[in-house]
Amino acid sequence: MPVDPRAAQGFSSTAALYDRMRPSYPIEAVRAAARALGVGVTSTVLDLAAGTGKLTAVLDEVAGRVIAVDPSPPMLDVLRRRLPGVRALDGEAAAIPLPDASVDAIFVGEALHWFDLQRAAPEMARVLRPGGGLGLIWNHLRLDEDADPRVHAVRDLLTPYRVAAGEFPSSGVAVWGPRLVESGRFAAGRRLDVAAHEQPLRADDFVALASTWSWVANLEPEAQATVLMLAREIVGGRPVTLTYDVELWVVSPRPG
Repeated sequence: MPVDPRAAQGFSSTAALYDRMRPSYPIEAVRAAARALGVGVTSTVLDLAAGTGKLTAVLDEVAGRVIAVDPSPPMLDVLRRRLPGVRALDGEAAAIPLPDASVDAIFVGEALHWFDLQRAAPEMARVLRPGGGLGLIWNHLRLDEDADPRVHAVRDLLTPYRVAAGEFPSSGVAVWGPRLVESGRFAAGRRLDVAAHEQPLRADDFVALASTWSWVANLEPEAQATVLMLAREIVGGRPVTLTYDVELWVVSPRPG
């Protein structure tokens, strides 16, 4: 199965903006996963579906060596400029361009829900060294009653475009957890408790962030310009602070 075209086109077309606007991952969260997976300064880890290197940069502070793999040339171009010391390879989860048993752990940020796990699970298991596992992390934008009403309003404005783009893969454990187990390669995951983190943004930067959401990035230019203009009117000129809840899992190989 090829990479979902909504991800391939949407993320590639906004690579530089994606890198500037998308939130990073708290180093405390990455360190917690690294400890759980036995990753240290002598370990080699793979950042799979690395994008522009948001997670790669944090992993580079935790592991001895980081290899980044992504199917998008524009995203990899940004990553290579940001992190020239990281080995960055063109590839995808279903065809990882690495030898057998070559990494101590695999990390995936905001991407496992895009994988075809029937093909990706054997590939991930193939490149892992004995005892190696997965670190899986997502940033979930908090939209509770305490969230800025303008954030709710912009999401409401953009929701019809998300619906029109078709059903998106769920990022929740209810979907991917059983599929990893069903693959026969991995055990059930274990969730780690991680504190929420904040992303302060200028008003225009929040609108720019919204433009990197794939269902907005893939709009025709005229429609995109119109909807982003409406978003700017909603936000006004005041800064926006976004709160993200971190979903972090570690997954061990299946025994035997």
